[in-house]
Amino acid sequence: MSQMHTDIQRYAQARPQYRDALSFLQNILDFQAALADKIEPDLQIEPAVAREKWEAGEPLFSGKSPAIPSPLFRQALAELRPLLPPGDVVQEVLDRLLTSELVVSSHLEKVLSDLITDSDACFRRLADAASTTPDTVAPLLRIVLSPFFEKPAALYREWIREAGWRRGICPICGSEPWMSRLDREHGERMLACSLCRTEWAFDRLRCPFCGGDDQPKVRYFNVDDDDAHRVDCCDRCLRFIKTVDERVAGRPANLPVEDVSTSHLDTLAREYGYH
Repeated sequence: MSQMHTDIQRYAQARPQYRDALSFLQNILDFQAALADKIEPDLQIEPAVAREKWEAGEPLFSGKSPAIPSPLFRQALAELRPLLPPGDVVQEVLDRLLTSELVVSSHLEKVLSDLITDSDACFRRLADAASTTPDTVAPLLRIVLSPFFEKPAALYREWIREAGWRRGICPICGSEPWMSRLDREHGERMLACSLCRTEWAFDRLRCPFCGGDDQPKVRYFNVDDDDAHRVDCCDRCLRFIKTVDERVAGRPANLPVEDVSTSHLDTLAREYGYH
């Protein structure tokens, strides 16, 4: 985490417009690290089982999600609240979620167990409980849920490269990618999972969301002569993903920090009609 702290400080000085957002990120990372210390991974998967699933095109956690004890989940939600910006709409959403019948009831564990099989349905149910939309509640939930998936995922990441997984979803939990990077040594494209933070290799000129590889529909753009950061976009499905080129940056990319400090690229991509 020390390198993460260093990168946050460096970007806070280089891009002062993101200083508050980076400070918030630091608090969230500390919160997630403390939560991870309380989590005991319960899944035990043999290499042969992993290979069989990956050869069939199935994520490792398909059919069985890591256990998320509802008391610890509720406690984490409550501990997240004081970290949120005062008066922000997400704080109000979290308040409604914490007092909703679903979260205080025994049904919560069943909802959380459905994350792998139908995460959209899970987020919809929790959004309904908080009287909001899935798009509003999902970022909050991912902050809390990520350590529950990241910690067990770490046990199996070293098997991924040998498996040759080249799909656009995470080989561990099946979530969509959140960011990508071009490896500093070889320029290999690595996608990063939006939930468990697993990374896996993927074709440079292919859209991870729709699988399209026809140019010029799959392209990229950058701004302000910043060749280290770009937006990979697809004119077929209108999705985008931000990418950090470590060869240009001259250092390994800490993607959570890079994500916050390139928020202007998200805004620009959405203005161009991508999502």
